Amino acid sequence: MKWSYFIRQKVKAAALLTGILVVVALASLSMIQAIQYMEQSIESVYADRLKPAVDLVHLSELFHRKRLLMQSFLTGQSPLMIQELKMELVKDNAQSDSLISSFEKTRLIGAEEEKLDVFKADMTAYVKLENSVLQLEQTSRRKEAIVLFENQGGKIFQDGVSTLHAIADIQSDIGRKAVKSAHRQAAGGFIIFMLLIAVCVVVGLVILGLIKNETLIDRKSELFHLN
Repeated sequence: MKWSYFIRQKVKAAALLTGILVVVALASLSMIQAIQYMEQSIESVYADRLKPAVDLVHLSELFHRKRLLMQSFLTGQSPLMIQELKMELVKDNAQSDSLISSFEKTRLIGAEEEKLDVFKADMTAYVKLENSVLQLEQTSRRKEAIVLFENQGGKIFQDGVSTLHAIADIQSDIGRKAVKSAHRQAAGGFIIFMLLIAVCVVVGLVILGLIKNETLIDRKSELFHLN
């Protein structure tokens, strides 16, 4: 009688513990996946959002710098000679091309690619305009150069700045969504962690119950032998 009871209890305990182990294994796998996803999200936010955002700032600074260099030169406030100005513009253009190339290597959505193509077109148009302005300046037609720079150049410049702002807005929106997704994964991981704690508590209670039942059976067996 005692042995049959022990066998039944062991079978029940084995089945229960097997189920608990399965739950623990599945929960652990889910936690590992959640952690991996969070790690990927964080890496993506840095590589595809934060770093490109810094590149956008540098692009904007270079764009404004080119504008100010030319403006200072045309108004006679720059100490640079025309050849020195050309060298500065060439250097800024090379840095801008490098930043754009770096930006293109990141993970971009369709809207970002479209806006980036627009900005590249604006940059190309602005470089051509700078060359036209300098040609007018070299032929002593400064007034025409200033008009071209202020009117057509001003429009291209504003379009380029607006495009950079649009790209930055898209970057911010995508980054915000990535952070929210990481928060959801973190919340899911916390729930799984609490589930594992609950499972550990259940295992402890089951073990205590088995120990208690075994103790009671032993006492009953001792009383039976005494009688």
